[in-house]
Amino acid sequence: MTAVTAVVSDEALQGNLRDFPLPALMRSVARGGRTGTLTVDGGSEIWFSNGRVYLATTDGGSPISAVLYGADVGSLAEIEGLFAMPETEATVLDQVLARSPETEPLIRRLLHEYNLNSLFELLVPTEAAFTFEAGRHHRLGDRLAGDTGTLLAQAEHRVEIWRRIASRIPTTSASFRLAPTMPDSHFERLISADEWRYLAQLDGTNTVADVITNTGESAFRVCSTLYRLLLEHLIEEVA
Repeated sequence: MTAVTAVVSDEALQGNLRDFPLPALMRSVARGGRTGTLTVDGGSEIWFSNGRVYLATTDGGSPISAVLYGADVGSLAEIEGLFAMPETEATVLDQVLARSPETEPLIRRLLHEYNLNSLFELLVPTEAAFTFEAGRHHRLGDRLAGDTGTLLAQAEHRVEIWRRIASRIPTTSASFRLAPTMPDSHFERLISADEWRYLAQLDGTNTVADVITNTGESAFRVCSTLYRLLLEHLIEEVA
């Protein structure tokens, strides 16, 4: 039996994700009600406040300032300026929501999706080393921290869905187009606004990667929608 190579103390937690998988690690931090940063080799970070996740980032992912910019709470330069302020100043979320309290529902939704996408990427099995540093805080602030177990369960569910998607869309270099006929002469289907944005891109030439780039949506969201349309025989792959 292989021993779990993790070192735990009141201040530090370190080891390897091969021996201490990320879900178990996150649940351990949550149960302990710990505050700090879980850093995975490569630059990915998960920030906790009293065991609750308020920010998850991946190396190469979009900066968190882009999330707030998407909520239309100021220019990108203004938002980045808030993040550059000393830690003694009020957190970024406190300042933004004091000025624009009506944006809280939108920011909460955007931040949740951002964190969910990051965890989705981090759940890919790896042998990377990790370190948890207690007491660290992010300038964003923990005002909108969410339940760790709920967020993790949602990310794990996405991983299961992704495995099914991969059976039909194994690569983002695949191209699709509208099916030439409806699957049933009596079939009626309402198309949502998001589905229409994707369908408008499917000309038989654009790849899935092109659709992701052109719409600015996450790979999971685009591929899960295309997967559903495939199952309904509304689109078909171009050989």
